[in-house]
Amino acid sequence: MAQPQFILWRRTDRHFLVLSAVLVVVLAMLITLLYVVFSVRKVEGPSMEPTLIQGDRVLETKGYDAPSVGDVVSIVTVDKNGARSRIIKRVVAVPGDTVEVLGDVAYVNGEVSAVAPHAIVGGQSFHLGPMTVPDGSVYVLGDNRPVSLDSRYIGFIPLGSIRGKAIAVIFPPWRVGAIDE
Repeated sequence: MAQPQFILWRRTDRHFLVLSAVLVVVLAMLITLLYVVFSVRKVEGPSMEPTLIQGDRVLETKGYDAPSVGDVVSIVTVDKNGARSRIIKRVVAVPGDTVEVLGDVAYVNGEVSAVAPHAIVGGQSFHLGPMTVPDGSVYVLGDNRPVSLDSRYIGFIPLGSIRGKAIAVIFPPWRVGAIDE
């Protein structure tokens, strides 16, 4: 009678092992990307409607130090109670630009800012500027201007306060997509 032969690795086992190793590597790369290169931020409040809606989860880059006009950025600021908070706003002007705000409409270098043509504006009647954005700062506004706490109230935003650029909505599933610029 022949002895039963022990088979160390069957062909199907090798395929399973290779597939498992590939999945582990892909998962490790995904986790690295999500926690080292990107972060996920929940949108709080209506100040960026209609672009971002309260409760949206956005994918943002980490370490964004060269904002351009139209970028949606995540900013660390101090609220009226002295606590640090994170807000998401749209860059309207960069260093050297001249900004004037009439009500909820921003004029950059003498022309109406076109970075958020779908922005919600109200009937506010205040006037700021003209003022020049200093080096190392940006001027930001929310897309829902009547309810937005932005540069009209907190002033120029230092580049060091910008934590990342919001690039896409990743949740809820029916809102998934790139953030317009």
